Amino acid sequence: MKIAVLADIHANLEALEAVLADLESMTVDRVVCLGDLVGYGPDPEAVVARIMELGVVALLGNHEAALISKRDRNWLNFQAKDNNIATEALLSEASLRYCNSLPRAAVIEGALFVHGYPPDSVLKYLFMQSDDEIFRMLAQQPETRIFVGHTHDLKLITVCGDEIAWQSLPIGCLQLQAERRYLINAGSVGQPRDGTSKAKYVIWDSTKDFLEVRAIAYPASLTAEKIIARGFPQAYGTRLL
Repeated sequence: MKIAVLADIHANLEALEAVLADLESMTVDRVVCLGDLVGYGPDPEAVVARIMELGVVALLGNHEAALISKRDRNWLNFQAKDNNIATEALLSEASLRYCNSLPRAAVIEGALFVHGYPPDSVLKYLFMQSDDEIFRMLAQQPETRIFVGHTHDLKLITVCGDEIAWQSLPIGCLQLQAERRYLINAGSVGQPRDGTSKAKYVIWDSTKDFLEVRAIAYPASLTAEKIIARGFPQAYGTRLL
């Protein structure tokens, strides 16, 4: 099975549509969204409606959790908290119900999918965990392929025996090794933080255990203009460019 893994769309409709157009030529069997459909971006209602229409597997992100829980909203910084309140006002009742229904994790084809950190955290950041903590976590998890988002940064953590290696996940193809365990950070469709403006996502072929990282150009300047027109912080737009 080929699974497209999309993370952190963040209400960026232009980036999402560019990725969906790219997927038309990739013949994937399933699409999994690792949460944060909303937040920062100008089109939360359109993005959630599109994801609902596609019927993909979508998970809870911290920005969806903040719509549901005031406690989780308080975990956001002050700008993101204000943005979450503004985002809530832009969402229909149907979209809010959908966000409220999202599961915290999913296991598909023997791999674990979660927004933040295994087994089901929407708040923990991968880069804040020590090597010892990752070893302990992996010892408790039956899955040897784990996909996360949340940091917006493509990253691959490989564990083989007692050795652990962190590396940036480059655009292109990578053959995974059966005897190794992997934590795969899928980057971000709508808010990449790797210094480039392209929308990032990954495709995992579970049969061949093969990973492909895709980077898709889209009109980021249009999204940035819409962010400013919404009255959202200018930084949310300029960091797309």
